[in-house]
Amino acid sequence: MEEKVSVIIPTMNRLDDLKNCIESIYSSDYKNIEVIVVDNASTSETKEHIKALYQNKHNFKLIENSKNVGAGAGRNIGAKVATGDFLLFIDDDNITSSQMIGNLLSFFLREVNCCMVGPLMLYKKNRNMIWLYYADINMYSSRAFYKGTGEEDVKQYPEIIEVGHLPNCFMVKKEDFFAINGFDEKFFIMYEESDLSERLKRHTKKKIYINSKAVVYHNIKLPNEVEGYELIGFKNKTRAFLVARNRVYFMKKNANFLQLMIFLLIYLPVITFYYEFLLIKNKSFELAIEYLKGTIKGLFY
Repeated sequence: MEEKVSVIIPTMNRLDDLKNCIESIYSSDYKNIEVIVVDNASTSETKEHIKALYQNKHNFKLIENSKNVGAGAGRNIGAKVATGDFLLFIDDDNITSSQMIGNLLSFFLREVNCCMVGPLMLYKKNRNMIWLYYADINMYSSRAFYKGTGEEDVKQYPEIIEVGHLPNCFMVKKEDFFAINGFDEKFFIMYEESDLSERLKRHTKKKIYINSKAVVYHNIKLPNEVEGYELIGFKNKTRAFLVARNRVYFMKKNANFLQLMIFLLIYLPVITFYYEFLLIKNKSFELAIEYLKGTIKGLFY
């Protein structure tokens, strides 16, 4: 009997993206799935459209939150009603290739040393350009490393690669997910996926992989379309605060003692000074204040 995969999609006011994502999942070659949409208090119009389109499908569930609980909490809520043994978490601004779910699952079933697997992630706007092939975080500096971003996909990299963490789209075993109590909801958004990856590796003593036979298309800006403070994740004051707070909180949770001391005593002051200097130089005083507040909050969070 085929393993059942529960696909969990947190969403908020992105109706067109969400519809495209759901349709791509239902077009999958792998059919033993259920789709669980967790709506973080979208407008009534968004929810009514989704209900009208999908509520009569036997393998579709819509959870309506009364407020925006964040990405991690939304995924946790979806996981609690999932009936599959495997959970596929995917953001609503993605389109899956028809073989993605099947390829991720088959790799998981044959690779006994795997605790999480994700697809090669390409840009939806340019399906020959890589968004993400490799991701990791330096546990001394907190710096994130990515590989392949912005490159043309000409199959220049190995099909399978071990990575440090996975954002955006990934599959885990439900029993492993609940064994570590799912996502840490204190992150709200940003770093919650990296934190889950680190805790999952420690709990299972296994590894995280990208299987590039599985492909997803991410509907975000191309590299040449990103400008200003979006380059460093500062879309607004809330983001500036969360980037700073969650960076420190992530390191406190996941770095060992030596790594954490080096981060707190050396890298954190340098990083904070750099961003504060950059923001003040460009007269973004509100962002500078929020970033500093987030850093301080993270130390005591």
